[in-house]
Amino acid sequence: MAFVFACELPDGLWYDVTRDVWVEDLGNGHVHLGMTDPAQTRAGRILYVRARTGRRVTAGKSVATIESAKWVGPVPSPLDGEVVAHNPRVVENPNVINQDPYGAWLVELAPTTLALEESGLLRGESAVAAYREKLHAEGLTCLRCADENPSRQSPKEA
Repeated sequence: MAFVFACELPDGLWYDVTRDVWVEDLGNGHVHLGMTDPAQTRAGRILYVRARTGRRVTAGKSVATIESAKWVGPVPSPLDGEVVAHNPRVVENPNVINQDPYGAWLVELAPTTLALEESGLLRGESAVAAYREKLHAEGLTCLRCADENPSRQSPKEA
């Protein structure tokens, strides 16, 4: 795992640095999409997530809507495809994205093509270098929000 300005960037994921979205190849022709650590930091405490299955999307179009105390906006897809599932855990407890942005995937997408190498997404040292430049320019250091409801299970227990 790499850290850039206290932002986690797990190995093995693909990153759309411009849109602050990560992609995980599930090995079955589908991928999980989620918000990066810098994205959840910018958003602040996430209060609401809406995602619909069955939607066909093109790269750049929204696969989910996020509402936080500071911001309401789309989560853009870096790939063309169909949203085949959403994560019920993040709908029930949206703050889990702040606590564990890489464990809290938002949607499962069946991409039109799974050629991630040709998608423009970055991984490894290329992603780290791009985030180092972006976060330095923004002056952003990542933070995590605590769960304000201690009666809920922690993400690691769920």
